[in-house]
Order: sequence, then C-alpha cells, then structure tokens
Amino acid sequence: MSRRGKMFLFMSFLAVGMFFSSGCAHHTERVGLDEDAGVVDTFASSQDIRTVAQRMASSLLQVPEISSAAQPPRIAFLSVENRSSEIFDSDMMLEKIRTLLLKNARGKLRFLDRAKVKEIIKEREAKRAGIVTTSGSKLLGGADFFLTGIISSIEKQEEKKRSTYTRFSFRLTDAESSDIIWEDEYEIKKVSERATWD
Repeated sequence: MSRRGKMFLFMSFLAVGMFFSSGCAHHTERVGLDEDAGVVDTFASSQDIRTVAQRMASSLLQVPEISSAAQPPRIAFLSVENRSSEIFDSDMMLEKIRTLLLKNARGKLRFLDRAKVKEIIKEREAKRAGIVTTSGSKLLGGADFFLTGIISSIEKQEEKKRSTYTRFSFRLTDAESSDIIWEDEYEIKKVSERATWD
C-alpha cells in the first residue's frame, strides 16, 4: 500500500474512533455526600443512611452496659434484614455504625470480626504449630452482645403521587441470656411525583 493510501486509512480509523467516542461520551459530576443531584424518588438516600448510622452509634454509646462496663464488651455484628421494597446493601448500615463507634467509643467496646473466623483459626493453628511466629497465644473472643437490624417499608401510590415510609430499627441482644438490652429506630417518609416512573 502506498504512503498516501496508508495515510487515508489512518485518517479513516481516526475519524471513526472520534465518531464513536463522541457518541458514547457522558458527563460525570462529583457531588456532596448528602446531595441527590436532581434524582427524585422516595427511597432512602445517602443522607438518610449517614443520619441513621450517626444516631444509632450515639444511642448505643449511652447504653449502661456499654458506658459503665468494667471491661469493654465485645460486640458481634450479625446482619441487617432488608424487608423493604428497596434493593441496597443493608450490611452497609452496620459497617457505617461500626466505623463511627470505633472512631468515637474511645475503647469502651470491642468488635469481633466474625467474617474472618476461618482465616483467624487457620492463622492460630499455624502459630501453635510453630510455622509462623507469635507474640503470645490468645483466646478466640466470644461475643457479649449481638447487634442486628431490620429495614422495613410501606409504599402507597395514588394517581401522580407516591409515598414511602421507611423504618430502620436496630437492637443489641445479650449473647448469653438473649435479653434485648437496647433498641432504637429511625423513621422517614418521602413523597414524590409519579413523573419519575413509568
């Protein structure tokens, strides 16, 4: 192929690439954590999740079994049951609560990482066998309390309006006696025009 032909072929590929890239271009914008950026619906927002986590963490720190404990109690997170009509990662709520508590509890409580128990047991066995070094053996921590939650909702739709009531509830259960020693909730209700749905 001549030099002119190669140049024509190159320019053709370049033009086609520019056409497709301009056709697929989209605009991405960074917004604040509590901004919805024009998205209107009746589901829980990032602001709601942050508010719920902050309120539950603050409420938990007031529980006498935590605030007045002689030794920091150990808490195991189980799960948040999502009974609502919204699809989202419900465990994100517990993770956010845990993060806030670890930052603000000042050593008043401990959290057990039950998601890593298999890896922990494997590591402990390697230490006991002398395969890896250890600074000293420790007992695998047992939970004093379980933290769980439920998210539920009620939706109503009439003509052009839709409303969603969402309730976030959390409870702390004694792992020995099964007593519920703390429970708190956060409720929101949102109404939106139906124009945003088909």
